[in-house]
Amino acid sequence: MISRRERLLQILDVLSKHGFGFVLGGLKPGWRSYLAKVRLIDPQKIQSQPVHLRLALEELGPTFVKLGQLASTRPDLLPPPYAEALAGLQDSTPPIPPEVMREMLAEQPETATEEILQHIDPVPMATGSIGQAHLATFRGTEVVVKIRRPDIVDEVNRDLEILRELAVLLTRYWPGVQYQDLTGLVDEFASSMRDEMDYLTEARNTERMRENFAADPAILIPEVFWEATSTRVLTTERMTGFKISDLAGLDAAGLNRHEVAVTATDALSKMIFEDGFFHADPHPGNLFVQRDGSIAMIDFGMVGTLSEEFRDGLVTLMMGVVQGNTRRAAGGLLALTDTSREDLDRSKLERDIEGMLRRYANRPLSEVRIGALMTDLVSTLRRHGLRLPRQSALFLRMVLTAEAIGTSLDPDFDLVSVMQPYAQRFVLKRLSPDALIGRVRDILQDALQMGAEAPEVVRRVLTVLERGGFDVHLRTDELQPLLKQTEKIGHQLIAGAVIAATINGMSHVVASDPERFSRLRIPLLVGGTGAVGALSGYLAVSTAAPRTRRLVAGLRARRRRTS
Repeated sequence: MISRRERLLQILDVLSKHGFGFVLGGLKPGWRSYLAKVRLIDPQKIQSQPVHLRLALEELGPTFVKLGQLASTRPDLLPPPYAEALAGLQDSTPPIPPEVMREMLAEQPETATEEILQHIDPVPMATGSIGQAHLATFRGTEVVVKIRRPDIVDEVNRDLEILRELAVLLTRYWPGVQYQDLTGLVDEFASSMRDEMDYLTEARNTERMRENFAADPAILIPEVFWEATSTRVLTTERMTGFKISDLAGLDAAGLNRHEVAVTATDALSKMIFEDGFFHADPHPGNLFVQRDGSIAMIDFGMVGTLSEEFRDGLVTLMMGVVQGNTRRAAGGLLALTDTSREDLDRSKLERDIEGMLRRYANRPLSEVRIGALMTDLVSTLRRHGLRLPRQSALFLRMVLTAEAIGTSLDPDFDLVSVMQPYAQRFVLKRLSPDALIGRVRDILQDALQMGAEAPEVVRRVLTVLERGGFDVHLRTDELQPLLKQTEKIGHQLIAGAVIAATINGMSHVVASDPERFSRLRIPLLVGGTGAVGALSGYLAVSTAAPRTRRLVAGLRARRRRTS
């Protein structure tokens, strides 16, 4: 393996070579024709800028190929021509020689690879930049054995360090990327690459997905053979069937394409709204349809997780689009981003969203195409310098892929109609009494923490002042009333939060299922009204008490002066 310095020079050489082509590829037609006339360039050999970027990444090897492939799935970062060019990246890494592969397996004493060595096909069924896959037999079962390339970890870590240094330099000297957080993007990519190189991580992902679908006979997840798995070797059950993109094979087997599309997207909807853990790369090569219509999923090296708050934002965004509610759609969209910009013009963002919503307003959900909607939303994000976090970008990729698979199987396929019941159940679950009680508890804890910490913050300010941190002349005893007032404000904030949560919770509980809670309407009303009344009384008294004391003190002072 070449040294880090030599690798850096190699990277700079490739970038400079393609950088000149990149500049030429961006020339206007008029300049191109002029330079061609004086024979300085050959127009037939000039590639576009996106193509030059792809060629440079391919020449730089596995790490940069993976970087380009990941970037091609981030429409919030790259314009469509670049994303399309990078989607065609080809990994030209040669396969591991059979003798090296056998030697690597023999070096896994903590696994049962001895048996695999006796029944493994030396010709790989698939190769990649990280490793390659072989067919084998283990314990009487056909398995797929993935083997990591030798020295790939050191090579990737070296390239990742160089990438981060380049990101720091670009951020420092190129104002055009100030809102992109290049170092954060490189760190995300590095984390993803290291997870992908550790086959134990993929094994755990596969096992978790298998547990999530254990009760669903329509979805098959391969079994992991842990006794023949390590960080360098992954052994899983082999899955066969028709590729979900093999339309001729599906038709010949008499399978209903629409039902296949529903089965696949139903599973993806469950991942989103019920599990919060999803397959982030469900391309056709990872989905195999069985003769009974069930679907086998493989390759869980890239997965995503979604918090309840993210899914709340997603539902809010979808409802805002369908209802034509600009403010709601903007709130839902911002909930999916992780860029906090102080100079974000919220009103301008809402105007842009309002213009986009005119194309979707007052249309039934069945007529909304997720792909078109997401493309419009991502364009809006890019115009305002907002960026999707990694999990949001993986989710976006998964949804776009799912809709593309569905419409390829059935041109009239409606992804939203499949997702809608899951979204409704998610909303009802979030509005259930248990969930609302949990959220009220969280509000109380936050309010209590805020009320408890406020006096401490003031005391810290006093300490700084007493130590001469600022040239401000204040005595500590003069701020003691402020401490008491802060504590009182904290108590009032807690009471106000509880009142708001109680009113909101009562309304959502009853509205979520009117028939179910019709009998409890009066007890809920009486109990809720009593609680709100008591807390409101406390607020009124605590707020009015200082004014009353000041009024009484003023009257007493006036009486003393007149007497």
